[in-house]
Amino acid sequence: MTLMRLSLICPLFVVGACGGPDITLTDDIDLTWDFSITPTKFGDTLHTPYVRGAPVMLSVYAKDDSQTFDGWSVESSDPSIFQITSVIAHGTTFNANGIAAGEGSAGLTVIDDHGSVIGSADADVLQPDHIALDAHGYLIMGMDDQAPVDELRVLDGGTATYVVNYFKGTTELHGNKVLTIDDVPGVTAEARESFLFENREWLTVTANGAEGAVSMPLRADGDVVGSMPMTIVPEIDIATVDMLTQSESGHKDGDWLVAYAQASDASARRIFGVDYSWNVGGVDQTADGDLYRYQYNAGDSQVVTATRDSHSAQGFIHSEGGFVDSTNNIGCSAGGSTGILGGLVVLGLVGCRRRRR
Repeated sequence: MTLMRLSLICPLFVVGACGGPDITLTDDIDLTWDFSITPTKFGDTLHTPYVRGAPVMLSVYAKDDSQTFDGWSVESSDPSIFQITSVIAHGTTFNANGIAAGEGSAGLTVIDDHGSVIGSADADVLQPDHIALDAHGYLIMGMDDQAPVDELRVLDGGTATYVVNYFKGTTELHGNKVLTIDDVPGVTAEARESFLFENREWLTVTANGAEGAVSMPLRADGDVVGSMPMTIVPEIDIATVDMLTQSESGHKDGDWLVAYAQASDASARRIFGVDYSWNVGGVDQTADGDLYRYQYNAGDSQVVTATRDSHSAQGFIHSEGGFVDSTNNIGCSAGGSTGILGGLVVLGLVGCRRRRR
């Protein structure tokens, strides 16, 4: 997690350091895309501006691990912009729940048990004017530059999942739990949240209606901030399937890597929500999905094949075993379910990498 070192406030201008503990303030937004705790403890910034309506958990840490916070509090200079809803300050734990309530900038002040101001930081809040979506599979693969989509092309009967990004102009806003989707005929859309290490907003869509083009209005904190075009694609439009594999260069035995199957139509437009049957090393796998997760083994070369009806794609990997997965699994979600990815997180099997933004 990235932390903001609080601006120390001294009652007098004194040469040398101010008195009081050396503390930092952080939020629960982790922009390192690795599904693990980001190890940096004393960083540079809070992740503002926040998207309006987003709940935010604040935490205060002391450089001295023995520092206790009994009786401490966090106050907002303007609760109509950033409202503190609850504070838990006990022993060495200091957390505060808040909500980005309205557009503007509010000061956050940390106060100790004697009523002294220890430090402060600013929380900026904006309402987005557009939403951008990234295809989950390409983020998993580390192909972040290919993740953005400007149209949802989803196979009829299929389900696809995208990461939701909020913007005002060119400024990215952070936070989640603000997305809602208007009803669209033939489409089931769900806003989802992952919270285990990666606090993200997701959009999962299932195409189950008449084939063709529709428009999907997207709302942030109740306001329509864009409309995403969507095409429900018939099975017959699948023209090719490509096998994408992560680079194995630099990896050691036991590292977990991914192969990803991507369908396209005759115009090379990507089709999402397609599941495949898999064969690895001549052995048929027991599940369908669009991902194959495997443990790298430099001495064990395998051919991996993904098949959808008459279309198939192959790739070469070095693997000592793995399993079929889906880009619709997002680990631990707000619904309380833990997917296969969540299990990998617990076992420490998911490799680290940086997110595009």
